[in-house]
Amino acid sequence: MKARVRSALFTPGTEAARLRKAVTAGADVCIFDLEDSVPPARVIEARKTVADAIEELAGRAPIWVRVHDPGSNAMAADLAGLPLAKIDGIMLPKVRHEDDVSACHSAIVAAKGPARMPLIPIIESAMGVLNAAEIAGSTGVLCLAIGRFDLSADIGIDPDSGSPALALARGNVVLASAAARIDPPLDSPWLKIKDIEGLRSTAQRGRADGFGGMLLIHPSHVDVTNGVFSPTAEEMAWAREVLRSADEATAGGQGAYALNGQMVDEAIVKRARALLQGTAG
Repeated sequence: MKARVRSALFTPGTEAARLRKAVTAGADVCIFDLEDSVPPARVIEARKTVADAIEELAGRAPIWVRVHDPGSNAMAADLAGLPLAKIDGIMLPKVRHEDDVSACHSAIVAAKGPARMPLIPIIESAMGVLNAAEIAGSTGVLCLAIGRFDLSADIGIDPDSGSPALALARGNVVLASAAARIDPPLDSPWLKIKDIEGLRSTAQRGRADGFGGMLLIHPSHVDVTNGVFSPTAEEMAWAREVLRSADEATAGGQGAYALNGQMVDEAIVKRARALLQGTAG
């Protein structure tokens, strides 16, 4: 089973040197960006820079490309200018419903890209949150991501206010992902580049909430994020002991049983198995 994504590092598509550096940063995925980090006047330049970088760097690290949103004519132009066969996924911003995912898939096929290209929709609006289940269940979706800042602007709240509406949206994205049996979603980036403890705390909360990893905006955030979203040695030892004891219990005709004073049933075994499978390369 392929390991889940813990860290996905954004790099502006206009910066060739930074794209080269990104693949050495240790992130599980490098996201070459054609959207928010690129000024409109430089989009054409960025497409060429990203396409050249992919030709040069493909295989050195998994690469996704964030294209423009499905409501923009720029999305198809982005896809048409990329060597799609050498890309590991397309990140699609501002996804509102299943039709947006379908439109991206059609544009990939029209650009002669792989029919099974993994897609990573970003949920960034109230409509996207309410349609998260259908988006997660769309063909080709690898995982979802949440865009806290655009979502907060759409709702009309402070993204740092601890709003119940934002908590509900985050939970909905996590539940939609689990129901669709896709990989756990990616949390929004931490914007305070030098505040590493703030990053760690936010990542820990994201993991506790059911996110599988985070979007990142700076290479210095990679190691901490990978660490937080990886099982600890104690968690791995616990999972292995649960699975070992479950095999013994099954062989002995037992159902639920006690391990170190705690009951173990199928739900506990399932969690232990998922913990180990999520780290498999």
